[in-house]
Amino acid sequence: AVVSTQSTGVMKNALCLALMDSGVPMKGMFAGVSCVQQENGELFWDPTAEEEEESTAKYTFVYENGAKNAIFTHCTGESSIEQFMLALQKSRQVACEVFGFYRESFEKLLRKDVRFQMMLPPVIKGEILEDPEP
Repeated sequence: AVVSTQSTGVMKNALCLALMDSGVPMKGMFAGVSCVQQENGELFWDPTAEEEEESTAKYTFVYENGAKNAIFTHCTGESSIEQFMLALQKSRQVACEVFGFYRESFEKLLRKDVRFQMMLPPVIKGEILEDPEP
């Protein structure tokens, strides 16, 4: 089991990317989103340390790919149910952007890998060469 001690969405995303890149079998991808609520009710996504310090509530949401359901939520501070639901709804949109980033990142990685594979001699690619004629 892999456990992230960091509560930020960014750390959850780095964990997901690292697991995917290393080939660890997973049932699906996940995306973390962090936001804070200021005293006036305004929400800030991917907050700075200063924004976190000035916040009245901190939220972290983790979504699964596919249905985009929240599989983890964490809230500290004071928040109304309405404000929590607004943060949950808007964070789902941010998670969709994170999944788009994952897709673009791995498409670039795969294109580089394919180009590299095309440059390798057949023996390194794993193809069997015919025996040279005597």
